[in-house]
Amino acid sequence: MRKFIATMPSKTVTDALVTAVNNALTPFAAFKINLTNEEKLGTRSMAEGREGYARLISRIATQFPNSLSRADVPTDLSNLLDYYQNLEAVRLAYVQGIETITETQLGAATDIMTLVDRYAQSLQISRANEGALDGAMQEVDDWNKRFASNKNETPSKPEV
Repeated sequence: MRKFIATMPSKTVTDALVTAVNNALTPFAAFKINLTNEEKLGTRSMAEGREGYARLISRIATQFPNSLSRADVPTDLSNLLDYYQNLEAVRLAYVQGIETITETQLGAATDIMTLVDRYAQSLQISRANEGALDGAMQEVDDWNKRFASNKNETPSKPEV
């Protein structure tokens, strides 16, 4: 398997990225909302495929404003649709960033476990010849007893 991480940015670069993301969210703090679980489940929202329907109603309402109640203003709906579209652009930018970080983190995690497996194998071979290493590897043995699973092991049949 190939090594995924060829070069690593300095901590200064990753710290700057965290700061940039946090700073990008700061101006939006006054506009964010938090929905309760009940609100999330109990609302009728513009689900996938409904945006076209909402835009159609908005165009018709703008064309026939006198057919709405006096309290309704067609621009309220069109303004919310524009805002929704702006938020979608922001969401996609963050999704792209999350995907980039997630893929890179997965590559690092894969490289880590490749090295861990190689180092563990070498250490297991060498422990027979070095008492201090054998003692240090006891913690690895304990870890494996506690957390490792044998995926090749056939499950035992339950007693009847």
